[in-house]
Amino acid sequence: MEIVRRLPLIIVGGLLAAACAGSPAPNTSIPTRETTAPSTTETPTTSSEAPTTTGAPVEVERITCSEAGEQTLICEAFDLIERFYVDPVPVTELATSAAEAVEDLDTNPANEALTCHLPADEFELVCTAMSLEGASQADSNEATLMGMMSALDANSVYLDPEALRLLEEDQSGEVEGIGALVASEDLTAEDPESTPCGIISDTCRLVVVSTFSDSPAERAGLVTGDVMVGVNGEDIEGWTIDEVTATVRGPAGTRVTLTIERAGQTLEIVIVRASLTIPVVETAMIGDTGYLRLNLFTDQSDVQVHTALESLLNDGIDQLVLDLRDNPGGALDATVGIASEFLDGGVVVRTEAPESDDTYEVRRGGLATDPTLDIAVIVNRGSASASEVLSGALKEAGRAMVIGENTFGKNTVQQRFDLSNGGALKLTVARWVTAAGTDFGGDGITPDVAAEFESDISPAQLVERVAALAGWSTAT
Repeated sequence: MEIVRRLPLIIVGGLLAAACAGSPAPNTSIPTRETTAPSTTETPTTSSEAPTTTGAPVEVERITCSEAGEQTLICEAFDLIERFYVDPVPVTELATSAAEAVEDLDTNPANEALTCHLPADEFELVCTAMSLEGASQADSNEATLMGMMSALDANSVYLDPEALRLLEEDQSGEVEGIGALVASEDLTAEDPESTPCGIISDTCRLVVVSTFSDSPAERAGLVTGDVMVGVNGEDIEGWTIDEVTATVRGPAGTRVTLTIERAGQTLEIVIVRASLTIPVVETAMIGDTGYLRLNLFTDQSDVQVHTALESLLNDGIDQLVLDLRDNPGGALDATVGIASEFLDGGVVVRTEAPESDDTYEVRRGGLATDPTLDIAVIVNRGSASASEVLSGALKEAGRAMVIGENTFGKNTVQQRFDLSNGGALKLTVARWVTAAGTDFGGDGITPDVAAEFESDISPAQLVERVAALAGWSTAT
């Protein structure tokens, strides 16, 4: 499960791909599945505008994937999309998008003949674009791949080796960086704060959402609302979010200089990086009510939730507030483990894919399955993916009251497939439904009690309001 409405991109690790589907481990072979690639009889078409040329056409050798005899990036990607993507995609759409991406290249010309791999006849469009554009082999291949991915849904992305490294560190929960959460905002949208964008520009900005407690970012004076415009003296306009993240991160003890805009002023903030643990779980004991905030579903978040619950239960809580506001999701295995802490049996979630459906059942041994423990799950529009799986499962099982706003409505499942160049494709391979078969795509999980909470509300204030909405009797 992937990118959300206001996805926090952790500068200590860019969360561009916190997939709720289980991801194969690095270098894991792709599962074998007998499939037939859909055929197409459509006639290839070119874009309405002629490609911009950099001079005389470059010689391009055409090689089909069957002739290549070895793994090639374009053939790998095409095969994965054909075999595993959740919906059929016309080959012409893939080829046209790829050709347009090559045409848009603005790089140094190639110094030698190029090779164009043809996974299908329609990809002759790409070969023509490569010849006319004349960019390097590496740039042409990457543009082809990025173009193919742009023909899919927004949650299916190509992760280059650096982006993949950042993702794996994020999912581990242990990183080196400055300790700040940022989110991209599309200023052309009606609701910029809820609309992410990918390339920094005049209309796409990167804003600090928050800083970790006692982190280098907090100590250096970075605050919520700061707009990042430069890193180490370089303007970040035209950079991807991954590029910003990778540049800001670095070994503990080293320095990074951020240029930020705040209240009409431009400031430079020097920050010394440090080793950090992503703050996944926050807890508090408020009277006889336990408060547990879950910020992200990392690989270890189920272990952290288990430990936190054990401590709260030992303190004798009568109620529990589980805060999932602005939680963008994460790892499936952790999601099932956390749901199992509250359920004594049944199904957590199901997936529906073109060739198979899967059921994820509750694991025995949960700490908080006692029905006399009242639970309220707090959600908002930023609660997405795994957050929706968890809140939906507890709501349907009658185990918790869901309070807040309709959740984001991301019901798709992504799986990571490693590529021979050290990168990976993250493809949408299925859709989630609740145990009862409810598809929460679009509208999200509808709360039992509608309510809005200020982003800066304290845990004590939140618990007080939730207790009133839920009709709890609480001791202070």
